Amino acid sequence: MEKSPEKCVNIKNAAEMVGAKEWHIRRAVKAGLIPHYQPYNSRRLVKLSEVVAYIDSCRKGGVE
Repeated sequence: MEKSPEKCVNIKNAAEMVGAKEWHIRRAVKAGLIPHYQPYNSRRLVKLSEVVAYIDSCRKGGVE
């Protein structure tokens, strides 16, 4: 069974899906902390899994 590629979403939709502020995601993309894609010189797109991975990597403290 072939796995389909993950869809890219715009930054606004990604922020809504993970419950973050749009400007937080934009700032992280601009700083190079979250990879982004600009196919055909269009708007910046991100993969939701990469946004979530970045957020998870910023975790401090707490119990696993």
